[in-house]
Amino acid sequence: MDYRVISSPVDELIDQLGSFIASLGINRVAGQMYVLLFLSDQALSLDEMSQRLRVSKGHVSTNIRALERWRAVRRVVVRGSRKDYYEANRDTVSVIFDQLQQGLTQRLDQVQALVQSVRKQLADDSAAVTSAELPSLKKRLSEIEAMQRLVHGVVNNLSVIKSLLKIKGKHA
Repeated sequence: MDYRVISSPVDELIDQLGSFIASLGINRVAGQMYVLLFLSDQALSLDEMSQRLRVSKGHVSTNIRALERWRAVRRVVVRGSRKDYYEANRDTVSVIFDQLQQGLTQRLDQVQALVQSVRKQLADDSAAVTSAELPSLKKRLSEIEAMQRLVHGVVNNLSVIKSLLKIKGKHA
C-alpha cells in the first residue's frame, strides 16, 4: 500500500517524475529532489527539501551529494544564511546524457572485466569446460566483446547526439 501524501498538483508532479527517474535506475528521492529544485524559482536548503519531500535530512544530504557528482545541482550562496542552498542544473539534456554515458561506460567496463576473467580462468584451468565446449565458448566470448565494443562506440557518440539536441532545442 502506498502511504505517500500528495497535497498539490506540484507535489504530484514531483512524486510522479521521481518515480519515472527511479525507473531509470536513479534513487527515487534523488529524482524527487532534482524535480523539486528544477521547478523551484529559488535555491532551496536541505531543510526545505527535507520538509517538502517528507524525508529525513540525512537522506536529503546523502542524495544531494550524488546530484552534485552528477552535476545535476549546484550549491549556491544565499546572502545572510549559513545554510547550504542548492539549485538545479536546468540543462536537463546534459544531465541525462552525462548520466547515461557514465552509467553505460561503467557497465561496459564491468562486462569487459568479466569476459577477461573468464578467458583467464579458461586458460588457467583447461578442465573448466570440455574440449568440445571450448571452441563454442571462445566464439561466444568474442561475440560478447564485439557487442561491447559496438555499444562502447555508441556511448562515445552520445556527446554528438547531446549537441544535436541542444542545437535543435535552441532553434525550436
